[in-house]
Amino acid sequence: MKDPTSAGRLRRFIRKARCYAGLPRHAHTPAFHLAAVEDPKYREKYSWIMDGAQKIGILNLDFGEIELLRFFPPAGGAPVEYRMPAIYDWRKLSGVRITIVPQSTWTGRGKLTRPRGRGATLRLDYRETLEDGARMTHGFRLRFDPALGYVLDGAFDLRMKKPREFEYANILAAGLMESREERKRYQKCIWTRRDGTFCYQYQNPLSRMELAGPKWSHMSKGGFVGWVAERDMNPFLEIVRSTPTRFVTCSQWYDQHVIGMAPRRRSRDGLYHIEAVYRLVSLPLSVAKELEDAARAMLPVDRGMVKAGFRYGVVNDFETPIPGGTPYNGCAWTREARPDSRVAHSGRRSLRLRGGQEAFANDCGTAIFLESAKRYRLSAWVRTRGVTGRGAFLRLSEVFWNWGDVRASHETKRLTGDTDWTLLECEFRPVPDDPLALLSLVVEGGGTAWFDDVALVEAAPGKAARRSAG
Repeated sequence: MKDPTSAGRLRRFIRKARCYAGLPRHAHTPAFHLAAVEDPKYREKYSWIMDGAQKIGILNLDFGEIELLRFFPPAGGAPVEYRMPAIYDWRKLSGVRITIVPQSTWTGRGKLTRPRGRGATLRLDYRETLEDGARMTHGFRLRFDPALGYVLDGAFDLRMKKPREFEYANILAAGLMESREERKRYQKCIWTRRDGTFCYQYQNPLSRMELAGPKWSHMSKGGFVGWVAERDMNPFLEIVRSTPTRFVTCSQWYDQHVIGMAPRRRSRDGLYHIEAVYRLVSLPLSVAKELEDAARAMLPVDRGMVKAGFRYGVVNDFETPIPGGTPYNGCAWTREARPDSRVAHSGRRSLRLRGGQEAFANDCGTAIFLESAKRYRLSAWVRTRGVTGRGAFLRLSEVFWNWGDVRASHETKRLTGDTDWTLLECEFRPVPDDPLALLSLVVEGGGTAWFDDVALVEAAPGKAARRSAG
């Protein structure tokens, strides 16, 4: 494949942008190298990516990822300090990460060629033979562009005896998946669909491009995908060229899966190939806003997909479903929670569960973030009819990666029999290292229960929850 710096669709747009000529040019010769992290528990699988004395990224061989913490050297030349958190995971990102091999297929058993010394470019090459005999190579080159800052070029090649699809890249930015409003970033995703049209979707549990079909999820040659618009970082993965590729939006983290589709024909060597040349860049805010203006085709929303939502920090009264086609920083209840317009504690609607059912607030949309230094109150108004067994109640489980990996669990008191609207609540402080919350409405036994005005809020004195229509 050709030089990964060849022009692509995003590159052409940038150069034609009205503001591009006016962008400041930075005269900088980087001195890229890798350095050991300070914390001994991370040293085996993590390294700082350095530009001279400045930390600019993390090489993560635990998950098989590269994170760029920044895209320009700090103004004035004084280094900005970054430290590894007690638990390093996607919630702790400071910048934007891209996969060496996506986590679902990352084994770490391949060979990674690392650079030695310092240089104006930094090269990383990963090679692995997979269990089915497929041979994979994934190369990266970090360089500096005077107008765009640090650019990470990627070249992927997978050769197989039997055709199959393979996710060759995945991109995720800090704050994209946040449920805490004050930390939420990137409300809009922009990409190119199959006919080359610049498209956009708001971050919303109902907005995932693959749900709209191949017309929207399959890219054209020279496509791209990324997020706008923030002052300091607007990350985009630009595919300069590739074999047929499609995008898939993660239902919870909102990261973008970049998937090479199963090849239809063998190459001259008798094998099936998935190949791609791409680059990771961050657009300056002025260019990002021009790109946002150019993306005028909004992803269509299935109006028949009506879901009840849950937002952290507000009272969820279920009066209206999740609004499609707008930003919605919350998650959706699983299908066990059925909206009921005949019974309500406030307004006109509640959520109804039958006996033996448990509804989770994680069907799609942002995960619920907790902070270990804070105390929380979980509450809801609940009504029951004929509930037997252990009863109707609320449960909040503290988890990290796997929803089944429960570190702590908190429950309200339980209701049985026939009860009028009753306030159920509990307070708790999370376990260390800021877990995620898996919130559920439960009916253990027979009968029916209705839940309304559900809230998870900080239990700070004098702080009340705001009411939401979600």
